[in-house]
Amino acid sequence: MAVIVTGAAGFLGRHLVTALLEDGHEVAGFDNFVTSDRDDLAELLHRQQFVFHEMDVAGHDFRRVAGEIDATAIYHLACPTGVPNLGPLALEMLEASYNGTRAVLDVARADGATVVFASSAEVYGDPTVSPQHEGYTGNVDTLGPRKGYEEGKRVGETLCAVYAERYGVPAKIARIFNTYGPGMSLRETRVVPAFVRAALSGASLLVHGDGSQLRCHTYATDMVDGLRRVAQRGMPGAAYNLGSQDAKTVLATAQAVIALTGSRSPIERVERPAHDHEARLPDTTRAERELGWHPTTPFEVGLRLTVDDIARRLEARRDAATSVGSPT
Repeated sequence: MAVIVTGAAGFLGRHLVTALLEDGHEVAGFDNFVTSDRDDLAELLHRQQFVFHEMDVAGHDFRRVAGEIDATAIYHLACPTGVPNLGPLALEMLEASYNGTRAVLDVARADGATVVFASSAEVYGDPTVSPQHEGYTGNVDTLGPRKGYEEGKRVGETLCAVYAERYGVPAKIARIFNTYGPGMSLRETRVVPAFVRAALSGASLLVHGDGSQLRCHTYATDMVDGLRRVAQRGMPGAAYNLGSQDAKTVLATAQAVIALTGSRSPIERVERPAHDHEARLPDTTRAERELGWHPTTPFEVGLRLTVDDIARRLEARRDAATSVGSPT
């Protein structure tokens, strides 16, 4: 069976493509490399059942190319990410979430394919309820610094619900909370990879404010399992929180990274951005009940695998730089 993955070059996209290939699916990947790295896709490009298209899902050609694949499922992960990109790429985030999602839904409608829309905990904004359940409508500032991503994901969810109601498209929504694991970009600014890189290089681990902010970190393979269960068992037009219940403060995460790496890096407290959320914790009752899903990788285990991966790639990059600079 053919499956389409948009955002295939991204961190979670690559993990999803790998899992689908291992189960014998033919996979067509789409990405425009706005926030992903070409080099990270190199290993997958050699897989026989994987075909990659460098293309913007919000562009003119996507409907035609994707429509020729006759996919049974489309995982729509394409959208620029990253806190530093919230302002510079706000419009691109909205375009991927509205125009891109509508294109995906049109292809699915024509082919009878299932859609999984990769939404985000960002739809809850700066929550006043914890944990957040799917019925919570959120606390979102439509004019705030995170508006492009937050509102993009919200309108993408709305499109899925409308297409499910009007056209019977089996469009399902996965609200993804913090994900981590091997293969994260070495430019990634999320807490776990940023702390690991700093600890391995002897730099300060920068903690915003007192570090009491709560985050739940979900290992990549657990998240991929959740996405696939949403596709297989989720209800059309329904949203499912996917995230770990094991919440950690940002400060505790920094301390865990230092302990695991044996680093002597200091923890440095810096000014907390105004748009930094206090707590992100999912209520996963619906996912557990309807999908039979819960994450199984303990944070300590996942963190060790992530540290080992980043350490290996940093060493490889240093070796490559040394080789280039050496006299012949």
